[in-house]
Amino acid sequence: MTTLNNEKPEKRNIGRRQTDFDVLDQIQRHSKLFHLGQIITSEVNLDLLFELIIDQTNLVMNTERSTVFLHDEKTNELWSLVATGMERNEIRIKSDVGVAGWVFQNCKPLLINDAYEDSRFYNRVDEKSDFRTRNILCIPIKNREGNLIGTLQTLNKSTGDFKKEDTELLVLISYYVAIALENSRLYEEVKDYSKKLETTLIRIETLERVKNQLTKFVPSSVVKMAEHDPDKLTFEKIPLDVTIFFLDIQGFSTIIENYDQRHVNDMVEHHFSRYLEVIYQQQGEVNETSGDGLMVIFQDDSPAANAKKAVDAGLGIVAENKRLNKDISYPWGDVKLHLGINTGEALVGSTKMTTLTGERWTYTASGLVTVLAARIGALSSGTKLYVGPETFDYLNEFYDYEFRGSQEVKNIKKPIPVYWIKGERDSRTSPS
Repeated sequence: MTTLNNEKPEKRNIGRRQTDFDVLDQIQRHSKLFHLGQIITSEVNLDLLFELIIDQTNLVMNTERSTVFLHDEKTNELWSLVATGMERNEIRIKSDVGVAGWVFQNCKPLLINDAYEDSRFYNRVDEKSDFRTRNILCIPIKNREGNLIGTLQTLNKSTGDFKKEDTELLVLISYYVAIALENSRLYEEVKDYSKKLETTLIRIETLERVKNQLTKFVPSSVVKMAEHDPDKLTFEKIPLDVTIFFLDIQGFSTIIENYDQRHVNDMVEHHFSRYLEVIYQQQGEVNETSGDGLMVIFQDDSPAANAKKAVDAGLGIVAENKRLNKDISYPWGDVKLHLGINTGEALVGSTKMTTLTGERWTYTASGLVTVLAARIGALSSGTKLYVGPETFDYLNEFYDYEFRGSQEVKNIKKPIPVYWIKGERDSRTSPS
């Protein structure tokens, strides 16, 4: 009986060995293709991207030189920033000249294994660079919308003539190239746009984003008045006992002058969205945005209840600020706030603002209580919640606090006692 150990292995003929080599070669080339895609799609700098595309194309295609030509719609030219083996400069040709021009005009691949025997070959580049082109493979590059944006060509295959499978492989490479070029284009557009904006314009855009977020909410006081009698909305301001809360970002001018606008916008939207939730939970009304901050009115309940809601909103914002700083980091470090609260009588009333886009109702409060709230907030730093003496008198027994002394504030003759509210005490009762 014959055992498996005695069986002779099947002989592999030359044809089968060649097939094995071909399969192995295809596996290796597609592995390189995958690696190429990872590398070039991660680069957004156009100068570096050209070099990466060329180097990686040469590696995958096993060629001596490659060139990316992009179409300039303004001049109707094809241009290239870099070519392997040549100095780093810009090359421009008419969009119908040479092999690249023919491929661009006809929007289909072209394979030439004897360049100098083909009339479409443009040999001026060879003459300038002391380079001899033997064979060429060139394909069109299309973006994701299917629009023709340029060509990709590779020269002088190291192992001989180009074949049909080389065309197929270069087409696959072009898909990655198109994605990478689109990413780079978008990056350059954003970068150029940012450079053109002055600091003041950047700040305006940031604040407008905040205002747009805030104007989604109509103040509840105006809603109640409109529901009661929409035809008799009063614009007369009346004296009311209110608590005013001011909030703004510490060092905002420095941040926006020195850091990328997108990061600043991201910070403002993340933080203010969470702060607004806290404010509305405590029934505060966002009266206006002032610079990089908010002014909030609490006036629906008794003076003591209004003061409590404002302080609870402030402590909630302190907690949200701490959580956001832990979860989200920015290049300038933690986001810190100025927080100030004051209680007293103010002139409060509705205001109608009419623009081309329609009417906007809001509530305003004016008077010394508002001024002091803003001044007290300016004294605060590091997201510490400061309150004035009137607010403190209502709530001092319910919160842990630290007296910060009597502080001199702008345009106020007498120093103002200021208190740092650190948090709620363990056991307390609500003020009446």
